[in-house]
Order: sequence, then C-alpha cells, then structure tokens
Amino acid sequence: MRIGFALSTVALSALCASTAAAQVSIPLPQNPRPSPVQDPGAPTTIPLPGTQIPPIPAPTPVMPQLPIGAHGRPDINPYDRDIEMTVPLTFQSSSLGDIPMLLTADDRFLLESATFVRLMQPVLNETAHAELSSRLASLPNFGPDDLGKTGVQLTYDPSTLAVVVVEVSAEQRAIKDIFAPPREDANDVTLQPAGFSAFLNLSAIQSYIWEGNQAGLPTINFDGAVRLGKFVFEGDAQVGQQFGLGGDSYKFTRNYARLVYDQPEAYRRWFLGDLDPEIRGQQSFVEMGGVGVLRQRRRFNSFRSAILQSNRQLVLQRESTVRFLRNGSLYREVRLQPGRYDFSSLPLVAGSNDVDIQVTDNSGAVQNLSYQQYLDPIDLDPGDYEYGAFFGPTSSTFGGAPDYRGPVAFSGFFRKAFLNRPAIGVGLQASKDVQTLTGQTQFVLPNGGRLLLDAGGSHSKTAGEGFAGGVSYEHFIDREGLSDSFTLRADYLSPKFATLGNIDGVNTTSATITGQYSRQFTMRLTATASASYLKGRGALGDSYRAGVTGFYRVDRQWTIRAGVDYAKFPSAFSRGNGVSFNVGVVFQPDYRRRAEARYESRDNLGELSYNQSGLNQLNSVGFGGVVTRDDNSARALGYATYSANRFDASISHATFGPSLSNVAELNATTVRVGTSLAFADGSFGIGRRINDSFMLLSPHKNLGKRSVVAGQSLAENNYISKSGALGAAVNNFLGSYATQSVQYDVEDPPTGYDTGPGVFRVHPPYKSGYAARIGTDAFASVMGTLILAPEKPVSLIGGRVTLLDVKDAESPKPIPFFTNSVGRFAITNLLPGRRYLVETYGPNGTIDRSFEFTVPADTDGLLNLGTVRPGTKN
Repeated sequence: MRIGFALSTVALSALCASTAAAQVSIPLPQNPRPSPVQDPGAPTTIPLPGTQIPPIPAPTPVMPQLPIGAHGRPDINPYDRDIEMTVPLTFQSSSLGDIPMLLTADDRFLLESATFVRLMQPVLNETAHAELSSRLASLPNFGPDDLGKTGVQLTYDPSTLAVVVVEVSAEQRAIKDIFAPPREDANDVTLQPAGFSAFLNLSAIQSYIWEGNQAGLPTINFDGAVRLGKFVFEGDAQVGQQFGLGGDSYKFTRNYARLVYDQPEAYRRWFLGDLDPEIRGQQSFVEMGGVGVLRQRRRFNSFRSAILQSNRQLVLQRESTVRFLRNGSLYREVRLQPGRYDFSSLPLVAGSNDVDIQVTDNSGAVQNLSYQQYLDPIDLDPGDYEYGAFFGPTSSTFGGAPDYRGPVAFSGFFRKAFLNRPAIGVGLQASKDVQTLTGQTQFVLPNGGRLLLDAGGSHSKTAGEGFAGGVSYEHFIDREGLSDSFTLRADYLSPKFATLGNIDGVNTTSATITGQYSRQFTMRLTATASASYLKGRGALGDSYRAGVTGFYRVDRQWTIRAGVDYAKFPSAFSRGNGVSFNVGVVFQPDYRRRAEARYESRDNLGELSYNQSGLNQLNSVGFGGVVTRDDNSARALGYATYSANRFDASISHATFGPSLSNVAELNATTVRVGTSLAFADGSFGIGRRINDSFMLLSPHKNLGKRSVVAGQSLAENNYISKSGALGAAVNNFLGSYATQSVQYDVEDPPTGYDTGPGVFRVHPPYKSGYAARIGTDAFASVMGTLILAPEKPVSLIGGRVTLLDVKDAESPKPIPFFTNSVGRFAITNLLPGRRYLVETYGPNGTIDRSFEFTVPADTDGLLNLGTVRPGTKN
C-alpha cells in the first residue's frame, strides 16, 4: 500500500490552436514522379488553393472569462498575496510536465526559466529552442511578457490550475513523426543494473518406464551467466546418460562456455570461447571455438520495424485532415494541428510503393502530394548494414561437447541496405581444405514485386570446384485491408559444391523449385496454394508435391481448416504417394487455451489435442494432452506444469500401442523440477528459471517480516514471486536492451508507510541483474490543518520543511510544503524520532510563519498533527 495526498485539483486544460495562411512544405524524394513545379530534390512550398492573401482570420483561443481585478488584470489570484505553486504546463491538451510558479498578489504569474526551457524542448525545433534559451538566460523567473518575439504565448487557467501554451508558430515547432514506431526511451530509466550479478539455473529430469521398471539416472542440466561491469561469462552444461558405440556412460558434457562483450551504442557484440557463427545465403553452419564479432542493429533494438527512413516533412500552417494512401489504398487518416510532421516512417510494402497524401485544411481547401518509393526488405532498414566475423578451430563432431579437432577456419559476411539501390550481401567461409564465396542482391520491381539473386562458388581439396545459385520472385498485393502474396523460388546445387560443413561436397539433390500463393478473400476466409519439386541426384529419385488449404474463421473462437494435396516421392518413401485430404477444427477461446481436432487421409491419421499454457506467476498451472492414432499405432500424452515461488515443475505420462484399444502397452512417466539461484550486489534470491536478465526485490529492515512481491498486485494474487526465508523476490522475466517496467508491492505495509512509486523502469544490458530494496529509513508521513484562528485556515501557502537535529555526515535537503484551499497539508519521507521545522513564505520570499513537530520513534508510518497554529511546537 502506498500513500499519496491530493493537495490541489488538477484537470486537463482547454486549448484551441490559432492558425495562419495554410500551406504545405515538403522536401520531395530524390527520384519523384515528373513534376513541373521545380527541380526534384529541392524543398517545395505549395500554397493550398483558396489561401492567398488576405489570409483567413485566426480564431481566438477560448479561455475562461475572468473579472478584471484591482490591478487592471484578470483576477487570477483572489487571495491578494503571493502564492508559490507547482502546476502542469500543457500544450495541445497534453501535459509537458510540472513547473514551479509564483502567483503574485497583483494578478501576474512568474515561471521558473530553467524548467520552462527544459519542458519546451520537445515542442520547439533546435533554432527556436536556442532562441528561447538565449532570451531567458538572464532571468531566473519570467512572465508571459518576457517571451517577446519568441513565437511562444502563455496564459494561466485558474479553473484547472495549469499554465497553457496557447501558441507556438508552425515554423518553430519540432518535427513530429506521424508513423513513429515504439521508441526506446532511456531517459525514464529509474534503476541501474548491479555492478556484479550472477545466476545459475538448475533442473533435474527423471524418466521411468513402467514395463521392466526402467528408471536410470536423472539428467541434471545447468546454465547461467556472471556479469562484471560490461563483461558477461555464460555457459551451459549437463550431467546425464550418454549413448555411444563404445557403450553407455553417465558423464559431464559442456554445451558452450564463452565471454561476451557488448557495445550497444555501436550495435556490436564480441565473443571469445565457444561460438555459434551466424550465416547468410549459401553459407553453412559449423561449430567453432575462438573469437567472433557481430554487428546487428536488431539485436539491440527489439522494436525495429520494416519501414523506409528518409527525409520527408510536412509543414501545416492550419489545422488539417491528412489522408495517406499507399498503392491506391487508404492507410491512415489523421487530424493534425499546425506544426511540422515527419512521415518518413510510413510503413511500406515490399517492392514499389505509390504514395499519395491528401491535405484538407479547416477551410476546405485540398492539396494532393504524390511520390514513388520502394522498400528493400533484406532484413535491414534502408541505410543500415550488418556484418559478422568468426575465427577459430572447427569442431569435428555434431551434438555433444565440441572438440575443436577440425581445421582452423574463418566465417564471415557483410550486408548493406541502400536508400535508393538494391541491398547487397557478400560472405566468405575458408579453411585450408575448403573456401566458399557467396553473394546476394535483389531488384525491386514495380507494383510490389522483387527479384532476389543468391549465388556461391566453392573450392575443395577433395571435391574440386562447385557452384550453387538461387533466384526467387516475391509479389505482394495490397487490396484495401486485404492482401495477397506470391512467392516462387528455384535453387541449383552442383555435384561438387562444398562448404565448411560439407567439405567433400556430398549433395544428394541438384535442383529444387517451390512456389506459394496466398489470397485473403475476406477477413474470415483465406486460402493458400503451394507446390514443390525436388530433383534427386544419383540413386535418389525426384519428388514433387502440390496442394491447396483453406482457412475459415467462424468467429473469434472457432476456425475450420480443410485441404487437399497430391504427392509423389521416391520408391523408398512410396507410402505417402497419391492424393490426400485433411480437415481440422480449432477452438481457441483465449491466448492460453487451444483445442484442435484434425484428420489426414494419407496415413488415416486422427488427432485430438488440448493445451492450456501456464503463466509466469505464482501458483500458475498449465496442462494439456494429445491423443493420436493411425493405421499402425496409437499414442497418448498428458502433461501438467506448475509455477511455485522458488521453483517450477512439470510431469508428463506417455503411452504407446498398436491401436487405441491397446494404447497402454508401453508407459513412460517423466518428471522435471527446476530452480534458479540469483545474486546481485549483495542481494540473493531463489526463484524460477532465468533466461536473460532479472531483478531481486527485498524489504527494508523496518518492514520486519513483511514480504515484497514482484508483480502487479498482492491482493489479486497477480505476481511473479515473493520474498521470504529463501531470499529476495525474483523477477525472472526481463529481456535485454528493451526499456520495461518492473512492478512491486508490499504485504500489509504500515498505514502511511511510503513504499515508493511501486514500479521501476529499467533498460537491462545482456544477462544483467538488478537489486532493489523496497522501503526507506525516511518512511513516515505527517498530515494536519494549518489555521490562524477558528474558521480561518492558511490557504494555498507555500514553504519548506527542514530537519532540525541534523547528525554528522547528514546533509538533508528541504522538503517542499504547501497547503490546499482549506489549509490541509501532508508531508512525506520523514525520519522517525527526529524533529522538523516548517516555515511558510510571505511576500517577496520572506519567512512568514513557522511551527515545529517531532516524529515519534515508534511510529508505524502515519502521524496526524490535527489542527496546527503557527508558532506551536508538537
């Protein structure tokens, strides 16, 4: 429970933006459609029809009508004395933040200059913001008249207790991205990761075969990471039964162990140890040990989206309705205030895009703007690039622990996406035995199509020279909310094409051709047709397959699937040849529960399944089952999962037999239990499995035995973990390089105890840990009413609260103090057993009144002073 006090009424402000002569300013693309207006690439100003001089008069913003006071101004201060306040600063019905304000006795208002300049930064462009900073540099506080010719106008609305920015000229406004994707904002991060953190995941798996009482030894899996500063050591291993030609053994197996160093500002990651080389195009994967580097924006920006980025801006001098049409279909219609807007992030489809922008201002004048652009979706944003380089000895085994007895090799690639040219990619893999050079490019075609070319050449000591090539065509059709797509790809592999993973060039197929066409008939009905052909080499014959599948969504919960296909495989797989029909029904009432019944005629296969997934919350249960039968066998599987505070567990039981009536001939049961040990900057906790980053939350000592929970709500049992005898609560669900919220709560805190905001904002580095102690020494709160005499409260007065009995090495800051319209006040973050002085401000910042009080040492959090008169000592 957290205490908060509402000491003033704050409401949304009313705002009407003024307008001037309407026009649209837009830098045209480098390769626009032919236009007689002016040279391509130059910024173009296009007056809207009907907006020539004289301009349409701008409407006056509607503000509350106030009587004129004794000082010849609107009577915004009826108390006839200076009042210090903190009020919201608003612009276009949105709050920019809070700002200190002095409401003077002569009906003026003065704002703090430094805070105003900071809050106006997202509203003004760089030039206008620099001019505003220069104008107010010599003024610690300012009034509306001090803004002069800055283009910014202010007013104070006493009905909402807010300062309203009523005008910022369009030329001075910062550019607003209309189609901005979700943005990673590191400025709102409230907690930094621990300097040293570590976690270890442990899980034990035991299977038991009931026929013959076969149990064997359990398999123990463990993985984890240690982070010190910016370096991470991570590893994965297991102890279990190993099967081989030399017999079975129970031994330790290392899967990987490596050192990782990230440079997120450069989107770069370094590796040292066991490597998992990333590959592109015709390259092949091989396990390596050594050093590696990978530059990849999407690894450090999880909200990256496939959008075109270039310099396109829209300047509106009048409130307007703007419609964006993409390839003839309406994408979005928005109502925009006067200002600068960036539409460079307009999402485009693969291939050529015809974009039309229709601007209709509030006078009814219409202007059309058009341009053409293409999107090159080779996994990169236009203008971006990526590369990878890995060097070291290769492993001669596949699966199990790597041995690195193979030759030393290099594997690397580089890919670049251009703004106005097709993307290209090159790759190189080389050892003393084999060298492979690969390349990629693509051509974007009109009407949403693209042609991708992919090729590679190799030289091997044993196989000689070889070649591999591929070509694909993709076409996307946008039909006003519905879409179709077509893909056709052909690949050729020469008999001697070799790679690091296939040194001898053993290629059993020579060519493959695949195609697929999907059509969305309605929002409910979709169909997909696909075909494939594979030409074998040597004794392996050809195979091909073609089919059509339709999906019909009856409602939000029910979906029907049906299809037919024809297949022909080589004689060794002839059982699947011929025509086959399939049908299925899916029931999915929500994202956790899914049931399906399906039938396939090829194997006379029928299956019933149900799954309800668990949640990453305390006492969450998941379960499900599958029953399958065909002509020769039957199988049944049931399973359940459970998430406890300090561990998670699962159990499954499988049965096998020749038919459903004899499905229980063979029975096997498997049990798994897992837990995690976590440490961060002196804090320790036991919880459930950690996949990336984590946070440990523990209670302050003055909370006693009360528990801290990681999650949304203790009352609703909606949380991830809970602190207790086994350490801190463990939030095990944080992802790296994404700003996210970590919520927490305290079990039955004392009345008035300040537990903090209830949420942390974090931006975790790779496999990092956080430690948070909930609570504080200064947890007490005080409330009361300040009066001068009965029926005469001290209304809307500001001041400060200072600690009187300051101890050595303490440097406490004054706490702001103010009262509401009936004299009530509240003060938080006070230390028990300490004495405080409250001073209120008079005219010109002088100290007017004061009183003292002491917070009892044994307080449980809230002290009510009742009615207080200036000069008293409690």
